[in-house]
Amino acid sequence: MLDEKDLQAIDELIARRLGVVVEADIMPKFDLLADGLASVNEKLNALPGPDLLDKMQEELDLHHQMLKRHTKKINALKRAQ
Repeated sequence: MLDEKDLQAIDELIARRLGVVVEADIMPKFDLLADGLASVNEKLNALPGPDLLDKMQEELDLHHQMLKRHTKKINALKRAQ
C-alpha cells in the first residue's frame, strides 16, 4: 500500500506533467486565439459608423435615381432618332 509520502510524490509528478502540457500545448493555442480576436476587433472598429452608413445609403439612393433618369433620357433620345 502507498503511504502519504508516495501519494504526495505522485501528486507532484502529475501536477508537473499537467503544467508542462498546459504550457506547451494549451497556452500557445490561447495565444493564437487572442491574436485572432484582436484582428477581428481591429476590423470591426475600422467599419464605418451608423451615421456614415446612413449618409452613404442616401447618396447611393440618389445615384440610383439619377441613373434611372439618365437611362430614360438616353432611351428617349435613341427612339427620337
